[in-house]
Amino acid sequence: MANQYDEDDDFDVTEETQDDNGPANLRKALKRAEREKKDLAEQLAAIQSDIRTRSVKEVLATKGVSDKVAKFIPGDVHTPEQIDSWLAENADVFGLQKTEESAPISEEEQANRASYQRINAATQNASTPSRDADLMAKLSGAKTIDELNQVMGLPTQRRR
Repeated sequence: MANQYDEDDDFDVTEETQDDNGPANLRKALKRAEREKKDLAEQLAAIQSDIRTRSVKEVLATKGVSDKVAKFIPGDVHTPEQIDSWLAENADVFGLQKTEESAPISEEEQANRASYQRINAATQNASTPSRDADLMAKLSGAKTIDELNQVMGLPTQRRR
């Protein structure tokens, strides 16, 4: 009598499922997977290094510190908070002034500060009305061409 669990199809082994080089193919697949893992680990290390370098430079730029200080920051310091605390700790070594913690500056305040600095830079080299009036008086008072050239800053010409 046939058992309901005995099915002949389950025990048939076809040639398609059999492989003569089973362990050899597994070894090849393992080596290929290990190479891929090694390549991915190298890429990950490079990306992490790049991200750390960028974050360190950004924090140093916001603090107004030279980028050259970045090479002295230890490798285990990653986050901006850790970089801030390391800078505060070693401020005297690099000749940095310890600043008191202040509230973060808004973008509007940064834009205002940048505008103020541009205005100051423009007015430093501007001529004042008193200098203009003084120059006009010198030009009006010049009696000879040599005096006029001297006021204008031109070399004097000798006539023969």
